[in-house]
Amino acid sequence: MDPLHLDADALRALASEPIVRRGITYFKEDRVMDLGWDRGRLWATVEGNRKDWPYQVEVDTDEDGQLGVSCDCPFEWEPACKHAVAALMAYAARQPAAEIEVEDAADEAVAERAKRGRVEVVVEHRRGDPWYGSWWARSIRPSGRRRDGYSVQIRSLTERINLCDCADFTGNLLGTCKHVEAVLHHLRKRDPAGFEERSRTAPPHAQVTLAWEATPAPSVRARWGQAGPIESLEVLFDDDGRLRGELPGAIHHLERLVRHRDDIVIGDDVLAYARRLGEEAAGGRLLEWRRARSQATAGHLPGVSARLYPYQVEGVAFLASNGRALLADDMGLGKTLQAIAAATWLAEEQGVERSLVVCPASLKHQWAREITRFTGQEVVVIQGGPPVRRTQYRRGAPFTIVNYELVLRDVEVIQRELAPDLLVLDEAQRIKNWRTKTATAIKSLDTRYAFVLTGTPLENRLEDLYSVLQVVDPRVLGPLWRFMIDFHVTDERGKVLGYRNLAALRQRLAPVVLRRDRSLVADQLPDRTELRLDTAMDQDQLDLHDAAMSAAGTLAQIAKKRKLTPSEENRLLAALQQARMACNAAGLVDKETRGSPKLTELRRLLEELCVDGGHKVVVFSEWERMTAMAEEVARSLGLGVERLHGGVPTKRRGGLIERFHEDPSCQVFLSTDAGGVGLNLQCATALINLDLPWNPARLDQRIARIHRLGQRQSVQVVLMVAAEGYETQVAGLIGSKRELFRNTLHEDASEDVVGVSKRMLELALAAFEDEGDEPRPAGPGVDLDDDAEQAEGAAAESDRPAKGEDASLDHVVDQLQQALGLRIERILASGRGLLVVVDEVDELAEAAAEAASDEVQVATVDARTYASLRRLGLAGEEQAVFERQTAPPPVLFDVARRKLDAAATLLDGDHTGEAVSLAAASMLATVAFKAGVERPPQGAQAAVWVFGELVPRGVVTAQTAGGIARALALAEAPNVTVALAREVVGDASALLGSA
Repeated sequence: MDPLHLDADALRALASEPIVRRGITYFKEDRVMDLGWDRGRLWATVEGNRKDWPYQVEVDTDEDGQLGVSCDCPFEWEPACKHAVAALMAYAARQPAAEIEVEDAADEAVAERAKRGRVEVVVEHRRGDPWYGSWWARSIRPSGRRRDGYSVQIRSLTERINLCDCADFTGNLLGTCKHVEAVLHHLRKRDPAGFEERSRTAPPHAQVTLAWEATPAPSVRARWGQAGPIESLEVLFDDDGRLRGELPGAIHHLERLVRHRDDIVIGDDVLAYARRLGEEAAGGRLLEWRRARSQATAGHLPGVSARLYPYQVEGVAFLASNGRALLADDMGLGKTLQAIAAATWLAEEQGVERSLVVCPASLKHQWAREITRFTGQEVVVIQGGPPVRRTQYRRGAPFTIVNYELVLRDVEVIQRELAPDLLVLDEAQRIKNWRTKTATAIKSLDTRYAFVLTGTPLENRLEDLYSVLQVVDPRVLGPLWRFMIDFHVTDERGKVLGYRNLAALRQRLAPVVLRRDRSLVADQLPDRTELRLDTAMDQDQLDLHDAAMSAAGTLAQIAKKRKLTPSEENRLLAALQQARMACNAAGLVDKETRGSPKLTELRRLLEELCVDGGHKVVVFSEWERMTAMAEEVARSLGLGVERLHGGVPTKRRGGLIERFHEDPSCQVFLSTDAGGVGLNLQCATALINLDLPWNPARLDQRIARIHRLGQRQSVQVVLMVAAEGYETQVAGLIGSKRELFRNTLHEDASEDVVGVSKRMLELALAAFEDEGDEPRPAGPGVDLDDDAEQAEGAAAESDRPAKGEDASLDHVVDQLQQALGLRIERILASGRGLLVVVDEVDELAEAAAEAASDEVQVATVDARTYASLRRLGLAGEEQAVFERQTAPPPVLFDVARRKLDAAATLLDGDHTGEAVSLAAASMLATVAFKAGVERPPQGAQAAVWVFGELVPRGVVTAQTAGGIARALALAEAPNVTVALAREVVGDASALLGSA
């Protein structure tokens, strides 16, 4: 056995579970930059928290197979650190799972689960025969535990007929999962000889289970026990043990025959399969009956005070009959009304009492208005603090409306207090990335019925559609491993080159997806014209754009050699975002420069459309600061303005929209993409896009705010594009993405194979491959996809000193030193003035900078922000005219500081458990530094040491010791609230400050 190939038990013997969890996180974040091994020795380079300085890890084995771990990080409290765990995980991932012989894709998927089960899952026997009984399995989750574990039933040691209640087992169609494989690994490891013997022995009793290895899968099969075949039942099965007859009838017949027998057991999975087949057959008949009935109503459905168009009546019948379905109608065709009518129908006929509507925050009150208008039913809009929200859920109103962000916080409360019968998921493209916490929370809601609504179920790639359909029915597209094989064209490295078998995919989607486009109502929509305006960039914009593209080019060269680490990917995203922001206005980046060619063009358009023409205009930009600049332009023309962005409270948004509709003097509505979905702004006749979104679906969403049913005037759409930046190439990406969408969802689609547009990194690489003698590189056409949405608003920002006159720098530096003293870390000079890096930017620091600005322009920035700017390549080129010389902090003090910094960062990302663990470790390191010891005790001994030794010695007070004890206790808790986590991090910060 390879001594470096560790399983979960061996990893937990080498390091505590929190360290193992963090090591798993580092591995999954691709922080292992280089990895090598030879003859029982492993070495790796792992990115940690040190800026531009990864850690070096070595793992050796001695003659007895014992591991020795070394890492140049300061962590010495356990045999292994998180960097070593990440390196060992990376090594295990590159080794084949010896127990699995891979012959096809299914075997490969099983092998992958076996590999993960070996290192990520811990197991415990619960009851029954140790070989065939019930087991408990728990994942060592990267973000800490979220539930106690999963129940595993072992039925066979060789066949894939075991059972687990995890979601992956239910949906992967493999008959196994990492929890099952972890139990099998444990059994094999515990007694290899016994495992082989038991593998050849029949189970104690006969079992009827689902088998997933047959084609088509699954089949219902009998596995006879040690007593052999049961004579009275043998005739019901063929020679391979498969159940004869039509399903589900044959299963029901078998169930009646064995109901009172104790020598054969029918698995719960078989009975659930029979119920599902019966429901599907009944659903098809119900759809035809409801379709015929609804068409006879002439558009007037019971309980709905509106006359529906024929296509809308068809949509209502489709939703109500399926119970779980995706309505993918084009924007503006009335998906909201169709969902409300279908929900009302289910309430009257199927006893649906509580419907939960999940939508973007900007649409909550619009949904409430339309439900009240069309049905008169009681509606509760969820808002306020946790106690208030809990009370609102308990009301159990016919319709409860909540936004996505609150579902993430309240998912358990929703299930427990509201227990909805129907889930209506509006703008469902919000969960297109199944890796996000929001998507996971939505999919955990357990409701009998589900209406999924989106005009753009597929924005960038087929996986978007896969994630959305998991809410409807995970079985439609099957497991992800099979979906990737059936519909993707890949090269030998697994890279997606295109999509295939789209005709088969359309056929598979037809029973649960209904899509109609605007051709249905083309005669009811006014004309629409689009105009593209190419704008120039001024010199400030070009400088910022070029600097960003240069930084991106450096990272692109690294990406040719290996996969980028998380920090490198973030820097690449920041550089590309900065380049894109510079295409709009330099002031978006430097927060100082005023105006830009795009804003000048906006002024001209508003004069023409609003001042002279009297029209109402909607203006979109991805950045809130750009809309603020646009507001200044509009108000300078004397125009009434409303501005919507993510920072506007939900309860105020309805008022903004109402004023734009009702007030003639309010002619301009400015919005970020927070208002890009669902809003009805048909009172406007023109829409101006100050920048192009990365995908065509978002652009369509913007346009559909004014060009939709109810619009009676012709519509003009203006697209502004910076001709000298890579924004020009972004426009070229839209066509290829539209092609994939049309050939997947449209009934008249004819293509069976389409290519895939290049992803962000590939395009960046291509842009820098053939740099010639041009003064600056041409910007790549970049498709940020999900990465851009996750990084939105997080682009690099810097405070740059204003232009000033030359003066005596020495005098100004002396003045600043007298005012701020040791608070100054460094002072940097550039052609624009001085940048002063201080411990904290407060009123005193600002006043000192303002006083010094009489002679030369001075700006202040705190040390942490400056460090972030340097990581992004946005600072550090200035000349240092002063640097404070300080001795390096002691090791433990430095450890405490870095752990506290990491805790604060994790807390900002709502990783409360990890933040508390790091804050507790920071507190222990701090008091160990104060006590003059090399390292503090760990685990249960830590609190005893603090109270028993440090308090009597006067190193810490009893109150401080109590705070440390609380932090240690919370570090072991499965769930920690944000408020408690902030208190612990605050205590750690105060303690470190007093050291």
